[in-house]
Amino acid sequence: MGLLEEEIQLKGKILSIATIIVGLLFISYQHLGYSLGDDLFRWAGISPWTKEDHYGLHLPAIAGLALLVTGVLWVTRIYRPRYPKIMSRVLLGCVAWVIIFPFVSESVMYVVNFNSSGITSVAYSRKDSKCNYHTENEAILARCQIQIYSYGTERQVSLRPLGIEVDGKTVDFEPKVVTVRPRGQVQIDEAFEGFVERPHASYEMSGGRNKPGIELTVGGRSKQMK
Repeated sequence: MGLLEEEIQLKGKILSIATIIVGLLFISYQHLGYSLGDDLFRWAGISPWTKEDHYGLHLPAIAGLALLVTGVLWVTRIYRPRYPKIMSRVLLGCVAWVIIFPFVSESVMYVVNFNSSGITSVAYSRKDSKCNYHTENEAILARCQIQIYSYGTERQVSLRPLGIEVDGKTVDFEPKVVTVRPRGQVQIDEAFEGFVERPHASYEMSGGRNKPGIELTVGGRSKQMK
């Protein structure tokens, strides 16, 4: 076997494994309820979902599954002559990775931010949060259960819900300062008051939203998670 052929085979092995890794990163949800693929799509200015409010097709999952299937078949074709059970082993490893990845990502964030403070040391878990809202007099009241992580030393954070609309108009809620547990997580149960122009004074509405958008503020710096 010539050096050129060996080099081509080596590149094929590296690329096939890399394809599986990238595919797994696209489909594996971290502890906050979204994947690296979601972040990459948003960074590129593309919504991860084909419809608003996280409905429709999930584009990172489609791309990740395509890469994963391609990588698994590619690895199997390369290694099966030497390892006949390679496909079952790879599939088992992929399933195990998807299961443990949320725990791995959470542990990494605590280690990296152990002595950190500021806005980068706090995060919001969308998958464990929800808001119910209704009109009361001239205001819109939202009762929210919001899970907040403080990976470092922060003890307080200001937050408010985002993305709640009435007749196509976004409600502007007043922020609330809440206490969080350093190097831990806490479920916040808080009511927020907001205002929006309504069609008439007697207009009433109510509803709920799972996985609401949230704005976090620490030390004058804010970040929005929609």
